[in-house]
Amino acid sequence: MIYFAYGSNMDWERITAPDRAPSAQFLLRATLPEHELRFTRRSDKQRTGTADVVPQAGSLVWGAVFHVEDQDSDRLDSAEGVNSGAYRREHVTVFLENDRSRPLLRVRTYVVCQKKSEHQAPAQWYLDHILKGARRWGLPADYVARLETIEVAR
Repeated sequence: MIYFAYGSNMDWERITAPDRAPSAQFLLRATLPEHELRFTRRSDKQRTGTADVVPQAGSLVWGAVFHVEDQDSDRLDSAEGVNSGAYRREHVTVFLENDRSRPLLRVRTYVVCQKKSEHQAPAQWYLDHILKGARRWGLPADYVARLETIEVAR
């Protein structure tokens, strides 16, 4: 499968962990237009917020696109809480390097099932995974700077 990671799974060590998708291979940087990165879910386990993409006109979310072997699909679903109703699979169209003439159709991502309207502050370690991935894949400096301003749980 082709997978668009926009949150903590952008971190190479996290996505390739044995309980996620050890077969993951980085393909490219991409954007999901008309969406915004938000923290709309509070993890019962961590008691802090987790990332989500929500429709937002004029905005875009940068992320990393990976090829993940089919045998890791269930493992990644489990890590993302698909079976518990935390996230659901969704197919989206992303664009290579934000170039609208280079779409990738039907790329899998995960979105929060029951979104909270107020910001659910993530833990610093969770945001660090997002930042680590964003820096590793060379996402634009202004996007990384915006990520650095996200309010974390105290």
